[in-house]
Amino acid sequence: MKHRITGVILAGGASKRMGRNKAQLPLGDRRMIEWVAGALDCLFDEVLIVTHHPQSFPMLDNVRIVQDLVNSGNRSSLVGLYTGLYHARNDLIFAVPCDMPLLNRAVIEHMIELLDGEDVRVPLIGSHFQPLHAFYQKSCLPHMRRYIDRENYKVIRFYEDVLVRTVDEKVLRQFDPELNCFVNVNGSNEYEMVQEIWKERAQQWCHEWMKKPPVRRREMTDDNRRSIGDSQRSRQNTHF
Repeated sequence: MKHRITGVILAGGASKRMGRNKAQLPLGDRRMIEWVAGALDCLFDEVLIVTHHPQSFPMLDNVRIVQDLVNSGNRSSLVGLYTGLYHARNDLIFAVPCDMPLLNRAVIEHMIELLDGEDVRVPLIGSHFQPLHAFYQKSCLPHMRRYIDRENYKVIRFYEDVLVRTVDEKVLRQFDPELNCFVNVNGSNEYEMVQEIWKERAQQWCHEWMKKPPVRRREMTDDNRRSIGDSQRSRQNTHF
């Protein structure tokens, strides 16, 4: 049974360090974004892609494609998050970038189990939030928009104004000891690392997620409590 949550894939980055569209990078016998979309489709009843190039993904099935609502000229992750959350048919989204292909089902399912009415549920690795592997409620929309209008595009800035609960690194490592699910393919070094991990674990990954690779449209074979911000002093943020 799928959760009534929208999986949002951010695929609007400029890919400057990579030098080519990261969503289209091959990984095994698919493109990277196919694995990400296939994984999210296993868990959520809607999958949505935010991109500047909607014509680039004809191979994907069961996804909805939207373009940024705000023309910031910045290709900001915050604008992508805002757009995905705005267009989502559900009140809750899980957001990831297109270049994070080693998603761990147990990690995401544990995060879902922890959801308890907060505006944001986000992993905390060391002292760093992982805002592009996180859950967001539609209640975040006005706060996101306020920072976008100020041209302040750092994703976690609006966390000061909402209820945030985190997931502790020690807990995350119980499901993914090496935290591979948080690896971003920002450049060629990361891409090579992901390819090596994939060669070793592709069969296990497919088994855990979907028993078989995602089907293409055109090729069918193929807590301690922690306070976040003055506006939430009366509410407590918990990490597990």
